[in-house]
Amino acid sequence: MTNESLSTSYATPERMYKLVLAGDAAVGKSSFILRLCKNKFHSSLNATLGVDFQVKNLKVDSKTIALQLWDTAGQERFRSIAKSYFRRVDGVLLLYDVTCESSFVNIRDWMSTIEESSQKKVPIMLCGNKCDLRDSYLREGRKVVSRESGQRLAKHYDALFIETSAKDGKHIEDACKELARILTSLENEEIEQSGLKLEKKDREKKKRPCCPS
Repeated sequence: MTNESLSTSYATPERMYKLVLAGDAAVGKSSFILRLCKNKFHSSLNATLGVDFQVKNLKVDSKTIALQLWDTAGQERFRSIAKSYFRRVDGVLLLYDVTCESSFVNIRDWMSTIEESSQKKVPIMLCGNKCDLRDSYLREGRKVVSRESGQRLAKHYDALFIETSAKDGKHIEDACKELARILTSLENEEIEQSGLKLEKKDREKKKRPCCPS
């Protein structure tokens, strides 16, 4: 662990955001969180049953941001549980496996579920996970989801896009930091708008004539 990451772990966060990891079973959601939070990778992890939870502090543009990471089960029978976690979420990390075309096709269903379940439009980071396996799959003549296909789908849904690997750690932290930046920017805009509304109310109060005694 670096000195920076050690100091970040104990620093008081300036912002906190709730992120839900979603996507089909076996796309690597639990491995994603394990790599992010513990910097570890296990080739075999038990399937998540229901929902798992972790907190990770990250240094994002000189600010310490706390991310509440909710790992949802990808199996269909747990879909109703996952839906409930989208209601008050700040952002979503939506994963598919670049070596599993069906997990990519099902992203459209996940997008619909998020849209129907959330109370507002939430930023989504679409992650093409297991990108470390693409070259070996191509050499063996096996199908993979191209980076360009992922980019097109993300653009269609106005989502962010990145390719990740929980195995070697590629872009795992980058995905979370970029989503945190977007959330911080949106929150700053909300704070600014709230301040403008309060200023307007104060001006209107001052303009009102006093009641005659």
